[in-house]
Amino acid sequence: MSAFDLPVISPDANPEFTDAASCAQWLRTVPLINVAPSHSRILGQIEELNCFEVEPSERLRIMELLLEPATFVQAEHAKKFTGKPVPLGKPERDIFYNVLGLWDALSHGYRHCLLSVLGNHPALAGQQALVCQRALWCIGQRIVEHYKSFQEFSGEDWKLLHHLFATAEGLGILDKEVPDAAQKTRATSCLRTYVHSLLLQLANDPSEPSPKQLVIVGRWLEYLAQKVRIDRKPGPGAPGLAPLAVDLAAARGAVHETLSGGSTRHLRIDELAKSIRSRVALLRAGDTPEKLGLGDDVSASAAEQLLLIVHRQWCEEPRPRVSSRRAVAVPAKVCMGLSAIHYCISGKPFRQPAAPKELTKAQRDEIATFGHVSTREDEERAIQQSYTVETWTITEESLGGLRISRGEDGGKSRLVQRQLIGVLPADAKGLMVGVVRWLAVSGEVELRAGVRILPGLPRCVAVRATGLNTTNEMYVPALVLPAVPALRSPAALILPAGWYRPKRLVEVLSDKAEQILLTGILDRGADFERLSIGAP
Repeated sequence: MSAFDLPVISPDANPEFTDAASCAQWLRTVPLINVAPSHSRILGQIEELNCFEVEPSERLRIMELLLEPATFVQAEHAKKFTGKPVPLGKPERDIFYNVLGLWDALSHGYRHCLLSVLGNHPALAGQQALVCQRALWCIGQRIVEHYKSFQEFSGEDWKLLHHLFATAEGLGILDKEVPDAAQKTRATSCLRTYVHSLLLQLANDPSEPSPKQLVIVGRWLEYLAQKVRIDRKPGPGAPGLAPLAVDLAAARGAVHETLSGGSTRHLRIDELAKSIRSRVALLRAGDTPEKLGLGDDVSASAAEQLLLIVHRQWCEEPRPRVSSRRAVAVPAKVCMGLSAIHYCISGKPFRQPAAPKELTKAQRDEIATFGHVSTREDEERAIQQSYTVETWTITEESLGGLRISRGEDGGKSRLVQRQLIGVLPADAKGLMVGVVRWLAVSGEVELRAGVRILPGLPRCVAVRATGLNTTNEMYVPALVLPAVPALRSPAALILPAGWYRPKRLVEVLSDKAEQILLTGILDRGADFERLSIGAP
């Protein structure tokens, strides 16, 4: 993709404004509080403007006027798909593509200006850095939208980002400061904007951080990105730091590899590593995240953990896998959520153990006629309670995990990170219980997931609370996982989210009722808790 694959100027284009003054007047008619219609109007007018012949400096002034309201409606519109279960539903997917469309329109507008800059248009003298930074920022924001809903994106986005960086490098304006696009009182540069995109992609790989964590990392990068330099030659390196390089001719971001060639650039990350380590040390000494510029919306322990994660992703050699993985192509039955897994293992919908045991007249008639009770009622109950079993394919497997995929016709369920999932491979006798670690949705709406398998063969039980005023407490479906000493995995009880209380006693009913003590949290997912247990 060329940086200048732009909409063709057309005599039929008819924007509602053609200069900064009329643009400012038009914006006063756009009620930004009504996000969807305002988004549509701004997108439509920028697309129209991109096909209209405008004097270059006037086009730049118009783009700068539109940037703030466009960014506002983008952020508000994106809330409708950020962190939602995937694959996105059609309304959410339509909004996602509309948001991409507005970033594309903004990018095209600034690249029109960049084309004039490279043509040495006198009206844009001194604006090279601003124009390049804005074009880089728009492409970077387009990429970020994919992270918000686990969507895969084309390598062409990387090629365009690299092309724009190389353009800024060739103009000698990488370090020239300009007002930040999102916060005009803050300064940024082409180099910082490019580094921000490279490091955020590394933090997102392999799509494990939550959207909220990525927002925090993105905010930290507003000042951490200035700690990174990019050179044509590798630096001397520092002990404990992995090489980090980017190939400007490749359709990918930065990698921890030793690259060479004329299109290779090397990231100097020693100052970045020092800054992260310093903040970790200060957090451990008692400083608050807010004091260290990490924000007031993250706890000290969460900030420390996230800093250590990004240090590993940005500054350290990739860790070798604990166990090797192999490519396979094994069909599997997959179910989502504790109740569905309980049903798939037990073979029947969950019923309250205290329910009457006496057979109904219909059941007595079925025994008299068929010799057994029909399972039709249980099957209908399973359908009503959404115990859907889907067909997936296991594409990779290792000792502790699986990579699974589902085509558009394989099922309709939607997944979130850290969701409980059951997988029954076609060549296995028992269902495995796991947790969704990462998600990715292709452009063809193929859903891929990484699953961490929980140790132990699951057993179905029913659990209810004990103590005062709990006589009428209802049982809930639960799973018991036995201890697996070889994996240092203790015996555990899987319950719905929100059940854990320190030293809480619960009644567990299997063949008989017994009381068990909840001793700690081993895993806390989106819809479950895996708790260590002991004798009361």
